[in-house]
Amino acid sequence: MSTASMDAFARNISALVPHVVEARKRMAAGSASVVHPGAFYDAYQMRSQTSGPNGGAGLQQRYYNVLDDLAEGLQDVSTGMQNLSKKHSTTEDLNRVQTKDLLDALGNASADFQRLGNDSGATVSSSGGSSTGTGSQSGGTGGTGAT
Repeated sequence: MSTASMDAFARNISALVPHVVEARKRMAAGSASVVHPGAFYDAYQMRSQTSGPNGGAGLQQRYYNVLDDLAEGLQDVSTGMQNLSKKHSTTEDLNRVQTKDLLDALGNASADFQRLGNDSGATVSSSGGSSTGTGSQSGGTGGTGAT
């Protein structure tokens, strides 16, 4: 792998971040509407599952959290690759790159993507495998450095 290809990869991944951040901002601004299906038992159940009893919870909140995790993960991948490219700028340096160096550069992204799986409702193991879960996962609406 050359530093030019690592830099191109980092730029391409970084170009995705603003689109994910924009989607998250639109959700936070309220352009994603709260479901108001009616006033009967099944309608309340549907509203509770999609947007919570008063909005800002349920699937709506989980989707917001997933977008937040995705933006952070993509930014961490881009930053890690940029740092790896700067650290290994010569051919001799690149020949000495080990798997550990790559794992260290992308370590923060791994945690972000594991959190993304958990926030989506999937059960994610630390080895990267996942299965669909039925439990609800709540998380903060913390920001990302990608804004």
